Amino acid sequence: MHYLGLALYAEGPTDYYFLRPVLLRLCEDICLHEANQAVEFGEEVISLNEPARVKDAPREERIVEAAREARGAWRIVFIHTDGAGSAERARATCAQPAIDRLAQELPNDGVGVAVVPIRETESWALADGDAIRKVFGTLLSDSALGLPRNAPSVETMLDPKKALDDAFLKTNPTSRKRRHGASPMLNALGESVSLERLRLLPGFQALEHELRQELEGLGILR
Repeated sequence: MHYLGLALYAEGPTDYYFLRPVLLRLCEDICLHEANQAVEFGEEVISLNEPARVKDAPREERIVEAAREARGAWRIVFIHTDGAGSAERARATCAQPAIDRLAQELPNDGVGVAVVPIRETESWALADGDAIRKVFGTLLSDSALGLPRNAPSVETMLDPKKALDDAFLKTNPTSRKRRHGASPMLNALGESVSLERLRLLPGFQALEHELRQELEGLGILR
């Protein structure tokens, strides 16, 4: 049996809410169907916290030091950065340097995998209208919620965070919930969003392709 510990270094707290359940579900799904033997996972994806001593260091150094402090708990470190419309550039400048440093400094611990939504994490949360209805507690249609007609269009939206908040407001939430917007619901959306819908998105396709390559390199996939 393989044991596959997972960790995530993300840009902000709301990114952790959504991405941690999604990344665990994705790994479980791939390994369930393609692993060469049973795979045991940790209960959750670990959130990496950078040590205070490196808070002013370059991003790649902060990531490596956070991973170093969590040694033994992970074999894959997911490194998230929002693409802001240029996923290739964001990956090259904000994810690849850390992936390279992990390979150089912690080569026996595991690997890094980039997670780069083409614009923002919230675009992935918009990909599945059924999940949004379930989590928001509404029967409103995709059109009434302001969702795109097809899933890949979410990665072309200029302000997906606002689109998600607007969809939430259209469900007429209580004043208390209205103050916080949709962010507190991102964890539930990450647990509910359809992987098949996410697999229609170019940014998610790139993540899954890279993840499969690294799982093969770790000897987990047949």
